[in-house]
Formats: sequence, structure tokens, C-alpha cells
Amino acid sequence: MTLAPAAAPVAASKPKVKAPKSGSEYDGNHKLVLYISGKSIELVAFNFRCSDTTGRTSLNDIKLSKTKKGYKFGIKAHGIISFANGTPDENGAVNISGRFGRRAKTVAGHFRVKSPSCGDTGVVDWKATLKH
Repeated sequence: MTLAPAAAPVAASKPKVKAPKSGSEYDGNHKLVLYISGKSIELVAFNFRCSDTTGRTSLNDIKLSKTKKGYKFGIKAHGIISFANGTPDENGAVNISGRFGRRAKTVAGHFRVKSPSCGDTGVVDWKATLKH
């Protein structure tokens, strides 16, 4: 009597990584909005706490890179910051990074803003979901 070899366990296959669809919009906490165009982020804009007011900034044309876990991005740049209390706009250092989920329905990451009026926000977590 011959014994058949034991079957190898079947690994659960992970879904393939999907790119965020061009024309998609994501909305998240910190009044964050993110628009996709081709293989880049056309625009990302968000609010942050600044002393006794709120600041808002945006960056554009951020390239996406494919990884095993989902598309990612990151940029360190300078951008215009406007303030809810009417303080004059100013230029500030803006860092933002994030990664989309495998199916590109969610995105999460961190941002940090440094400006003369606000100082340093420190690293702030954010997340957003695909708007339908």
C-alpha cells in the first residue's frame, strides 16, 4: 500500500494591488480632499490646528509609486498657508505621505506643517475614503 503525499497547504492569495482611478476623489478627516489624475495626485488640501485658529494648505502633482501593499506617495515641499481668522497668508514647509489600500478604496498617512505663525504641528495622522 502506497501513501499519497500530503497536499501542500494553499496560501490565501491576496488581492492584486489596484491603482487609484484617474478622476477619483477621496475625502477624509482634517477636511482633507485628494484628487487623482493619471498616476499622480493632482491636488491634496487639508486643515490643521494653528494656535487659536485653523490653517489650510494644499500641494499638487505628487507622483504615486506601486508597492506590494498599495500605491504610496510622499513629498516635502513649501506651500501657501491660509488662516481662518484672516491672518495674512504665509509660506510654510509641508510634508505629507500616505499609502492607498490594496483596492484603492482608502488612503491613510501623516502630514506635518511648519510655518512662522504656527510653528510645528508635529506629525499628524490622517485617513480618507473614496467618494462615490
